[in-house]
Amino acid sequence: MVLLTFNISISENKLLSNKNFTENSLIKAIEEKTEIILLLLELHEFQATFFIEVSIAERLQKLIKNISSNGHEIAFYNISSTTDFIEKTKQNIEQILEKPIRGLRQKHHQFSYPEIQKMEFRYVSEIEESSINFLWRKLTSRAGIHIENDLNVIPESQSPYSQLPFNDYVLQVTPMKYYESMLLESLKNNDYVMIYANAWQLFSSSESPFKLPFYKKINNGRKFEDRLEQLFQFIDENEIAVSRMKDYLF
Repeated sequence: MVLLTFNISISENKLLSNKNFTENSLIKAIEEKTEIILLLLELHEFQATFFIEVSIAERLQKLIKNISSNGHEIAFYNISSTTDFIEKTKQNIEQILEKPIRGLRQKHHQFSYPEIQKMEFRYVSEIEESSINFLWRKLTSRAGIHIENDLNVIPESQSPYSQLPFNDYVLQVTPMKYYESMLLESLKNNDYVMIYANAWQLFSSSESPFKLPFYKKINNGRKFEDRLEQLFQFIDENEIAVSRMKDYLF
């Protein structure tokens, strides 16, 4: 089983390199890149989970409705929001969708599991910082889904074949044949592999409103879109099941 997940967020750097970008034009650009992902998913009839950054969720209401109406799961991605802000945003988006938001994604264990449970999330997706040193580090999180404080905790998936995590950067830079071998080997040893990517990876270096480190400018834009399409074709050809997070967990 492949759990396909996408982060809809402002780049983790949060530094605009193009001063002509306004807040509205930035949101519009993010929406346009997300639409590309939605079209690819529709083409392959895959359902995925979209983790919307809490700080911009209210401004992405139209996009969120579109994602949900296409059968995908809406969850939250927290970068720097407070618990009060998350709870308020969660209530507002749940009212709009008329559906509960079950999942929260975070880095560096920002909130404790009791805090996350108190906000009425049912699972937390723990991801780690993806940087150029990924070749020399191993994931620090406990492997596999486990339950703490009645909360499902889902750490990053890691390939036993290469010891690389299935994070955004690895998908962006790893040769696709090697990545596909990683995926098959991992599925032989595990019930699922969670893959995640970011909508902002679909910006080319020339059009990106974000100031990215040099190593994150490799294979972005149209090249990254082609990588997603190649991955989806590979999943199809190998008849690998794809699921939303909530469907797999509950």
